[in-house]
Amino acid sequence: MLHSEEFWKKLVQNPKALGPKEREYWMEIEPILSELLDEIKEKEKTEISFIQIKEKHLCDIMNNLIQTNKNRNILDSLFDNKEKFLKGNSKFGFDEQTLTSLYVQIEAYSCVLSTECFKLLLLFHLRDVNPLVSRFSTTIEKLAPNAWKKLKPYVDNEFRNSLAHGTWAIERALKSKKPVTAVVLFRDAELEPYKRLGLHDFMIEIKKQNILCTCLSHLIRQKRKENFFT
Repeated sequence: MLHSEEFWKKLVQNPKALGPKEREYWMEIEPILSELLDEIKEKEKTEISFIQIKEKHLCDIMNNLIQTNKNRNILDSLFDNKEKFLKGNSKFGFDEQTLTSLYVQIEAYSCVLSTECFKLLLLFHLRDVNPLVSRFSTTIEKLAPNAWKKLKPYVDNEFRNSLAHGTWAIERALKSKKPVTAVVLFRDAELEPYKRLGLHDFMIEIKKQNILCTCLSHLIRQKRKENFFT
């Protein structure tokens, strides 16, 4: 059962951006993240002392994600008045293909940032563990094997790697007038496509990683208020 609109307003800056599917996804992953934190706490690996300047650095990094998502929402809103926007800005080089590709590109960056901020945020609240974000999966699997087994499918590293390593492409059919028909993902320099996502499905995968990071951020704020990290 989904919560009221007032409930979601307390969790996210833009609750209207969360449709029923996104809210269901949040409710699905939140108990797993909570279980993960509890399992880590049982190992006495949760941080109990925070240095103010490091907390500021973390906030500055998380603000990168917040601002990126704001910029993405601005671009998203332009599509509601696409013809009007393009008419007024075509002299600056904007056309439908430019606008759409810019939107896909900022979505890709948002996904990478969300995934990495998720890892960084969790590692920051742990102690006596490997702080390297690149070793996140190995570190968490050792600390909380039971919860990590449940969480791992939600941390889509394969998707993130394609976007972060530049092994993805915007595909447009030769005879199509659409600026984007699919986003193609590759694993490596062999350039064998392992997945083709329509624009809508691509956005859904991006949204999932955004929600994962936002949900963890909310949960940690809540647990800090409850003196979980002491």
